[in-house]
Amino acid sequence: MSVDTHFRIEGGGGATPLILLHGVGLDLTMWDGVVDALAADRQVLRFDLLGHGGTEDPPGERTIEDFVTQLLELVEAVGFDRPDVAGLSMGGMITLAAAARHPEAFRRIALLNTVFRRTPEQLAGQRERLAATEAAGMAVVADMAIDRWFSAEWQATHPTETCTVRDRILANDLGAYLKAYRVFVDDDPLMPGGAEWITAPTLAMTGELDPGSTPEMSRALAAAVPGGQAVVIPDLHHLPPIEAPDVFVRSLLDFLDQEHTL
Repeated sequence: MSVDTHFRIEGGGGATPLILLHGVGLDLTMWDGVVDALAADRQVLRFDLLGHGGTEDPPGERTIEDFVTQLLELVEAVGFDRPDVAGLSMGGMITLAAAARHPEAFRRIALLNTVFRRTPEQLAGQRERLAATEAAGMAVVADMAIDRWFSAEWQATHPTETCTVRDRILANDLGAYLKAYRVFVDDDPLMPGGAEWITAPTLAMTGELDPGSTPEMSRALAAAVPGGQAVVIPDLHHLPPIEAPDVFVRSLLDFLDQEHTL
C-alpha cells in the first residue's frame, strides 16, 4: 500500500535515527513537547498514521498489515538503516506487529502505553467505546478520551494542552477514525504468540495510572519478548509525552542510550 504519508524529520547527530508513532485519533503533533529533546543528537522522524492528520485515508477497510506497510515504506523512502522505533498505544501495537514480522528491520523498539493480552472485560470496554463512537460521533470520543487520559487535576492545571488534545480528536474524519479504531480493538492476529519472534531489544513502558494500557500489560509484554524490559512511570496515565514531557524523555532515552547485548 503506497500512500502519501505526512511526516517530519528533525534533528541530527550520530545516534541511531528514531521513528515515533502516535496513538489512534491523534497525529504527529502529540510529540511536540518532546521532539526537541529527543532530536538533540539524532534524527527523529514522526508521521501521521493512515487516515490521521495530513495522511490520506485509502479506500477500503484497514488491517494491521496496512499500518505495518506504511511504516516500512516510510523507512525505505527516507533511507533509514535499522532505526529505533517508539510507538504509543496504537502506535505501539503497530511497532510490535512490524518488529514481529520483520525482526531485522529495527535496532530497538519502545512499546509505550501499549495494550497486550487484554482481559475479556477490557476488550468489552473498548467494544463499547467503538459502538458509542459509531452511534454518536467524535464528540463522545473526545469526552471519554480526555477523562481516561488525564486526571481532573491535570486538566485544570493544563487547560491549553487539554484543549489541544480535545481539538485534535474532534478534527478526525469519523470514517477514517473508525477504520483505525476497529484495527485497535481487533488487535494483531499474530499476537500474543508473535511477540517471541522479536529480536530487537524492547522496552515496554506505561504510566502507573493508565487504565487501558496497564502496568500489568507492560510487564507481560516485557516477559513475552526476548530481551524485553518493563518500566512503569509513577503517577502518570496514558500520554506521558504530553502529561510529563521531561520525565518521559528521560525514561525513553535511558533505554535508547543503553548498550544492549542479547
